[in-house]
Amino acid sequence: MHDHQAMLFYQQQMKCACLRPGLHAPALVADYIEAGLKAARYYEKQQCALLQELYLRRTFHEILNKMCDSLIHCAIRKQCLEQLYKPLMALKRFYKTHNSTRKYLILEREARILSHEFNPF
Repeated sequence: MHDHQAMLFYQQQMKCACLRPGLHAPALVADYIEAGLKAARYYEKQQCALLQELYLRRTFHEILNKMCDSLIHCAIRKQCLEQLYKPLMALKRFYKTHNSTRKYLILEREARILSHEFNPF
């Protein structure tokens, strides 16, 4: 399965109600993040920084949005909060490489504010 298709698949799975979300949520969120980071690594090898940034930001914002969505099961929201650091650290690495730390600081602040406001714990 291609990375983009995998991201769409896991994105749809996170919207659905899992039968056992406590068991499936950690792997589901981790697989979605891994698919996004894998797509970003592919575009990094192709030396296409714009698409690399797009996939990193898309992954980050999707996890952030799922964490804030009260219609999503609480177990998935908790996992999104716990694993938000993965795309955030990848973005930090990307922006440090491309001398855009200001963009990273804006994303970090957004994550900090939203994680306190919509904390599912």
